[in-house]
Amino acid sequence: MASEEKVSEVISVFKCEKDPDIENFLKEKAIIYERKAKSRTYLVFDEEAMLAGEFKLLTYFAIAMQTLKIPEGTSPSQIRRLDGLYSRKGDGMITEIPAFLIGQLGKNSLYADKITGDAVMDYAISVIFRVQELIGGRVVFVECQDKPRLIDFYSRNGFRVFRQDPEDKLIQMVRLLK
Repeated sequence: MASEEKVSEVISVFKCEKDPDIENFLKEKAIIYERKAKSRTYLVFDEEAMLAGEFKLLTYFAIAMQTLKIPEGTSPSQIRRLDGLYSRKGDGMITEIPAFLIGQLGKNSLYADKITGDAVMDYAISVIFRVQELIGGRVVFVECQDKPRLIDFYSRNGFRVFRQDPEDKLIQMVRLLK
C-alpha cells in the first residue's frame, strides 16, 4: 500500500477543467474518505509511463455503498424491478434500497486524450461486479448535474434517469446489474 504522502503527491497534479468538484474531491476528500471507509477511490495510470517509472494519473473513480431513496409515487412495479423481489415492506411501500454509488468519476485534463470516459466507466462497473459476486446487490447509481452531455454519457453506459433531487438539483440515474 502506498503511503498517504506519495498518494497526495501523485494526485496533486490532477486537473479537471470541466468540473472543479471532481478535482476537489480527489485532492481534498478522497484520502479522508478512504481512511474512514466511506468509499474507495481507484486511480488509473498510464501503463506505458509506469514502465518508464512515471506516474501519469489518467483518471479516477470512487465507489461507495449508499441508500437509494425511492420517491413517493414511484410505481410498485418499478420498485419491484429495483428491489428484485418486493415493492412493499410491512404495511407500506419500500422507500429505500441498498445500492452501489459511483460517487465520483473524472479524467485528468492533462491526459484526457489517453482514455475515454466509456473506458473509465467500464473500469468502475468491473469493480462493482467483483463486489457484487461477494455480497450481492442489484443497483448502481450516479448523481450528476442536469447537463445533456452528462445524461447522454451515463445513458450510453446503461443508466436511466430515476429522479431529480429537489434539494441539490442533481439528477439520479440508475443501472440494474445482471
